Amino acid sequence: MYYLTNLILKQFRNYESQYVEFNRGLNIFVGSNAQGKTNILEAIYYLSVTRSFRTRRDQELTQIGNQLFFLKGVFLKEEFYHVVQISYQRNSPLKILSNNEKVERFLHIQRFPVVVFSPDDLMIIRDSPAIRRRFLNLEISKFKGTYFQNLKEYQRVLLQRNRLLKENRYNSHLNKMLDPWDQALVNVGTKIIHDRIEMVEDLGKKAQFFFNQMYGEKANLTLNYRCSVGCFEQPDETRTKFHGALSEGRRIELKRGSTMYGPHLDDLKIAINGNNTRYYSSQGQKRAAALSLKMAEAMILKEKTGLNPVILLDDVFSEFDRVRKEYLLLFLKENGGQCFLTSAVDIDDLLKKTEKDYKVMAVEQGRIVSETGGLSC
Repeated sequence: MYYLTNLILKQFRNYESQYVEFNRGLNIFVGSNAQGKTNILEAIYYLSVTRSFRTRRDQELTQIGNQLFFLKGVFLKEEFYHVVQISYQRNSPLKILSNNEKVERFLHIQRFPVVVFSPDDLMIIRDSPAIRRRFLNLEISKFKGTYFQNLKEYQRVLLQRNRLLKENRYNSHLNKMLDPWDQALVNVGTKIIHDRIEMVEDLGKKAQFFFNQMYGEKANLTLNYRCSVGCFEQPDETRTKFHGALSEGRRIELKRGSTMYGPHLDDLKIAINGNNTRYYSSQGQKRAAALSLKMAEAMILKEKTGLNPVILLDDVFSEFDRVRKEYLLLFLKENGGQCFLTSAVDIDDLLKKTEKDYKVMAVEQGRIVSETGGLSC
C-alpha cells in the first residue's frame, strides 16, 4: 500500500495557501485553463522527487512577488506514515524533512516513486537527443542511487577533460595529461551506458505492450539505444571500444576542444512501424508514444520498488477518442495505484462507466472551490 493522503501548498505558483485530502485511487482536478490544476500535480511531483516537471528553476515555482514556497504531504507507505516537508527560499539550500529528519536530495528521489505525463513530454519524441538522455537519467535515478552518483562523476570528469583539450592543445605533454582522465571517463561512462541499455530494453517491451493495447497489434512501437561508441552486450567490450574511440579521435577533439565520444552524446531512437517518430508520426502518435513510455516507466518502478507509483496525468484526454480514454482508465484501475489527472472538460459520464471510487475537485484561481466523491483511505 502506497499513496499520498493529503497535501499543503503555501506560496507555490498561484496558491497562497491550500490544504487538500486525496482518494487513494483516482483524483481528478477539473476547471478552465490557467486556474491551477497542473500546479497541484507539479507540487505532488516536487514533493516526491524535489524537482519540477515543467521548469529547472525552483524560483519559478514561487508565487509572484515571493522568494519562497512550502510543501507538506503525508505518504502512507507499507503501513507507515511519512510526513514530508520541503522548504525553498531563494539563495538558500533546499530543506527536505521526512518525519522531521533531514534528507539529502539524491536519496529522497528514490523514496516515493512517481510518474508524470504532461503535454511537454512530447518533447521526448520530437526534440533533441539531450531531452531523451535527460528522460533516461531521471527515470533510472528513481530506483538506482549509484546511477545518479555515476552521472555526477561523469560530468565532473568530462568537464575537466574538455578543459584540458581547450587550454592545452599546444602542450607537448597533453597526451600524458589526458590518459588518466580518459580512463576515468571510460570507467564511469561504461557504467552509465549499460544502465541505459538495460533500462531501454525493459522500457521498450513494456511500452510496446501498452501501445498495442491503445492502437492494436498492427502498430509496432520500438526503442533502440544509440551509443556513440557502439552498443555491446558486455561492459568489457564497451570499455575497449570507448577507449579506442577516444584515442583515435584525439586529434579531432583537440581541434574542437571537446570530447566527441561518450554517453553525453548518445540518443534513444523511438519508432512506430520502423519509422522514427521524431520525423514520421502524427501528433496523436507522438502523444501515444510518449504516454506509452511513461506507463512503461510506471510498470518498471512497480517491479523495482514493489510499490505502485503515484501517477500524474496532465491533460491526457485532449487528443484521445472515447475508446482510448476508457482503456487508459481501465489500465490505471488495474494497475492498482493512486492517480491524479487534470481535465478542462466534463468527464463525469466516462468516470461513471469505468470507475466506482474517485474524487473530483474543482479548481478556480488557485483555490479548490468544491469537492465531490469519497476519500477511500
